Amino acid sequence: MYQIDSMTEMKGLEHLSFGECYNMASTAEIEGITIPLLHINHLIASKKAVFRPKDQIDIIELEKIKEERKKMGLD
Repeated sequence: MYQIDSMTEMKGLEHLSFGECYNMASTAEIEGITIPLLHINHLIASKKAVFRPKDQIDIIELEKIKEERKKMGLD
């Protein structure tokens, strides 16, 4: 069983439409279901805007992932 958070608005992304975020989203297939995932830049921007203590750790780790993806030519 999986739990999915579905959001229609996110702090830090108010300047972007759903379509803009969707067009930049990556996808994952889980048990035959394709699921769009927020682009890492959008996720980082949202976490920075919310600025909760637990998000600060996420931002550090997401920035590391972003850098690795950049080195691999993926972003």
